[in-house]
Amino acid sequence: MGIDVDAAKVVSYNPTHEHRVATDPARPFPTARYGSLEVVSIFRRRRAKHDDNDGNPLIYALKDKFGYTIALADVRQLLMAGQQILPAALATLAFDIVVPLPSSSPVASIVAKRAARAGGPYPIVECLDKATVAQVLAQAPAPDQVKSRDRGFYTSQLARMQETPGDEIIEMKSVPLRVRPYFTPIAANALAPACAGRHVLLVDDIVGSGTSLVAAQAALLAAGAAGISAMTLLSRLS
Repeated sequence: MGIDVDAAKVVSYNPTHEHRVATDPARPFPTARYGSLEVVSIFRRRRAKHDDNDGNPLIYALKDKFGYTIALADVRQLLMAGQQILPAALATLAFDIVVPLPSSSPVASIVAKRAARAGGPYPIVECLDKATVAQVLAQAPAPDQVKSRDRGFYTSQLARMQETPGDEIIEMKSVPLRVRPYFTPIAANALAPACAGRHVLLVDDIVGSGTSLVAAQAALLAAGAAGISAMTLLSRLS
């Protein structure tokens, strides 16, 4: 069970293959680890040989971005497939509170609500914000602390950020993948103390470099969380 994308950027669910995104509930759900953070995903992103998007058209369509669309009937089919995977994925995670990562689209919040309801129900706390450029620059390492092979890309990105107004919100999708781990794009807000002593499930729409999830983990551990795990709708590429 995968997706098709036509020339008009219409994304459709296709139960006859697993191109771009694997959604078959009978297959094992994907897992990954970023340092100490365990991440489980509902659907697996798959590389597309003739397409640079590599499964992202589904997220673009769900977020109504870049001209991609998806019919409500196809969304329902995907939700049905995801609902069959969710219980097994949640059974591998220990949590008692759910925290969606901040996003301009409702995808992460929708997944968070389903996870909270299926796993508990457990409370949902929106205690994370996207960091401003000024906050990111304040925590960015000096160039001599960056791996030599990344230093040129890093200093170029740093220069671009320094030319950006400090109160603008950072958009990690504009940062080259290889240097994302050097930046901290997530900050805890005033609601973060609700996570103290709790086992937190972070929820995001997609995982790539893992930078946002790892930054969220660090922010909530600093706020006193007892443990952190994560779930995403789409996995990293495989």
